[in-house]
Amino acid sequence: AAIYAKASPAVVSIRTGSGSGTGFLIDRNGTLVTNAHVVEGSKQVDVRFGVHGTAIKGTVKGVDPSADLAVVDIDSSAIPSGVTPLGLADSRTANVGDDVIAIGNPFGLDRTETTGIVSGIARDIPAPNGFQISEAIQTDAAINPGNSGGPLLNAAGNVIGVNSQIETAGSSGSVGVGFAVPSNLVRQVVPGLIKGETISHAWLGVQVGEVTSGNGAL
Repeated sequence: AAIYAKASPAVVSIRTGSGSGTGFLIDRNGTLVTNAHVVEGSKQVDVRFGVHGTAIKGTVKGVDPSADLAVVDIDSSAIPSGVTPLGLADSRTANVGDDVIAIGNPFGLDRTETTGIVSGIARDIPAPNGFQISEAIQTDAAINPGNSGGPLLNAAGNVIGVNSQIETAGSSGSVGVGFAVPSNLVRQVVPGLIKGETISHAWLGVQVGEVTSGNGAL
């Protein structure tokens, strides 16, 4: 309860013309972090600090589909009084069994808290553009549509991941297997997105085919 009371004011709802999700404040300049798939194709979004908050116009500063991360900028004067930005933990310190808290807006239910543990580490999950995101954190904290872009917090109330995906097993909601983009990837990507840079990632392309005596086999 103490962690929720401290962290939840920095969690926002983000609405676009085609859907909604979650984001969270990381500095007093008005920088919000969310998922790339939450703001996909949008230049402007509506941001609210709480269900009774005033709608704030947010500008999408940058998107990295390879990391499923995006940065939204709002006027710092629009940040409600008393809201403290969330700090980023070192995601390498996350261990299986650690307590975690997810805060988001599942199905439009404002600032919902769910709790659980780190169920797995160093998972590979698909990015929106088909590449892989490495070192993702698996959790059994309930994550549902609308939670995307919200923080996964450790027991100190710091962000260890950005809730991004769930394994559905054919259902439309949580089955206890969710994944978060690691906070260390946020540290790596977000500074460039704030500047409006295009983020480059190293990748290796391999094509596999059968080699026969007719196509160059030794």
